[in-house]
Amino acid sequence: MRFPLGEAIVDIIVDDDDFSIPMSEFFPDRDPELIERHRGVLEPDFFDLAGGMAKFAIQSFVLRTATTTLLIDSCIGEGKDRPEIPVWHERRGSGFLDRLRRAGVDPAAIDLVFCTHLHVDHVGWNTQRANGRWEPSFPNARYLFGRNELNAWMDQLRDGSALPLHARGLEDSVIPIVEAGRADLVDDGYELCAGLRLLPLPGHTNGQMGVAVDFARDRALFCGDAVHNPLQIFQPGLSTSTCVDPRTGSETRQMIFAEAADSSRLLVPAHFRGQRCAHIHSAGGGYEPVFDVRPG
Repeated sequence: MRFPLGEAIVDIIVDDDDFSIPMSEFFPDRDPELIERHRGVLEPDFFDLAGGMAKFAIQSFVLRTATTTLLIDSCIGEGKDRPEIPVWHERRGSGFLDRLRRAGVDPAAIDLVFCTHLHVDHVGWNTQRANGRWEPSFPNARYLFGRNELNAWMDQLRDGSALPLHARGLEDSVIPIVEAGRADLVDDGYELCAGLRLLPLPGHTNGQMGVAVDFARDRALFCGDAVHNPLQIFQPGLSTSTCVDPRTGSETRQMIFAEAADSSRLLVPAHFRGQRCAHIHSAGGGYEPVFDVRPG
C-alpha cells in the first residue's frame, strides 16, 4: 500500500499480514460489550471473534521526502532464532526485501532506519546473516535507537532479566548494528529531517518513541505499539499483556487520541491490518477510528 503524506510518500511493506494471538491472552481486560457493539469495524480485519483471535500485521513504513528515505521498524527478519514463535523461527523466503524493491526502494538507498522500540518484531530486518556474522541489511543507513530504550534493554541483558526471545533479538539484530558503528542513540524531540521529529510514547516499553510528522498540509504519527488494535481507540484504557506499564500506556493513548482528534493527525500504528492507519474522531465522550485514507 502507498499513500501521500504532504510532500512525502509512504509505502507500507508487509512482512506478515496474518499473525494471530488469542484475545484472552493478549487483551485480558477487553470489554466484550464494546467488541460486540463495534463488531462491524473490528471484524474481519482485526478480530476473528468466532475463533477468539486478535489479528495483526507485522510491517515496515518507508517514508520518502525530497531529502531523506526513512524506514520505520524492521519487522521479523529471516534466519533468526525464535523458537517461542514457530512461524518466525528460522524463516526463509519471506520476500520482504523483494517487496521493498518493487515499491521502488533499494535497501542501499535507505538513509535512516528508526526502531520505535526493540521488540523482535520491530528489529528483525536490521541485519542479515553474511560471511558468518550478522551484518546490516541497509548498508548505507544510520540506525536510530532510543537512548533510554537501548539502555534499559542492555541493563536487562546484563542482569539476566530480559526474556530469552528479546535477548536473542538484541544479540542478532541490535548489538551487531552498534558494534558496526552504524547506530545513533536519540532522544525525545530529535529531528530526523524537516517536519519529522521523535515523540516519547511510553507504556508498551518504557523507552518507546514514535515519529511525529508535521508538514504544512498534513500531520501524522507513526505510533509503534502505543496502539495495537482499533479496540483500544474505543477502549483507551485497554493495554496488552505485553505492555510493561499498562497505566502509562493508557495515559499515552489518551494523549495521542486527544491530540489526533483535535489536529486531524493521522495515526499509523505498527500492527493495523486493513487500511493500516486511521484518523481519530471524538464521539460521545470517547473516540472512534475513521478509515478514510486511500492508496495513492
